Order: sequence, then C-alpha cells, then structure tokens
Amino acid sequence: MCGRYGASWGVDHLVSEFDLDSVDVPVEERLEPDYNVAPTKPVYAVVTRRGRDEPADAEATRRLVTLQWGLVPFWSKDPKGGARMINARVETVAEKPAFREAFAKRRCLLPADGYYEWYVQQAGGKQPFFIRRRDGGTLAMAGLYEFWRHPAK
Repeated sequence: MCGRYGASWGVDHLVSEFDLDSVDVPVEERLEPDYNVAPTKPVYAVVTRRGRDEPADAEATRRLVTLQWGLVPFWSKDPKGGARMINARVETVAEKPAFREAFAKRRCLLPADGYYEWYVQQAGGKQPFFIRRRDGGTLAMAGLYEFWRHPAK
C-alpha cells in the first residue's frame, strides 16, 4: 500500500459490513469522510479484543475503534517516528523489531474506499491513481497496531 488512502464509510456501514459485536467509537471520535488519509491522521480500525473494563477471561469481540495511522513501537521514546512506519513488508514483518510484536499479537483491518499509487510521468512529475474494488465496496486492508505510552507518564 502507498502513503495515502480514501476512507468515507460511516460507522453504521462498517458495523454491518464487518458484522461487529461492539462499537467503541464515542460520538466525539466519529470521523468525517476523508479521501486523502495521510499518516498520523485518525482512522477507523476493526480489532478483536476485550474491553478495558472486561475481566481477563472474557471472550474477545470484534469492535470498531479509532486509531492514529502510523505505528509507534511500544519501546519508542518519542511518537514522531509513527509517520514513517506505515508500510510493513510481508517478507520481513515477522523479523523487524518495530513490527514483530504487533504482527504476532495485534493485527487489525483498516476499512477503506481504496488507496493511491503514484506513477512517474514521462514528461516529469507524478500522477496519482486511485485503486479500489471494482464493485465499489469496502476494501479491508491488513494492519498492525501497538499501544504506546509516553515513558515519562
């Protein structure tokens, strides 16, 4: 995937599309359609987890949450690197220190309309192309997530 994508689906559509058990998107975190999602922006993700207040033996459920796009490894001292960590390669995701733990334990789906790829034109410059499903349906992109907390807090 490239560095930008489009995400215009609303919560009701995503709950139906992904057959979600629970919705963890407070009204103040509802996202407006965005046809140019860039790293560090808030995005919807479908995760399978227990809630914060649920007991450890409770069954995990599939839920819709809001995350910031860009992986900040749990061991990082600063969140600034998250804007650069948006594409994990399938060939190395299980070995790279920044992705290894998230790949093993924290996978998610990122609902999208499609994503952009840029092609270099012969005359110079780049031309964006929007790649989407032929039927216009929801594209579910594979994602990883991490929990990051400021070391000083």
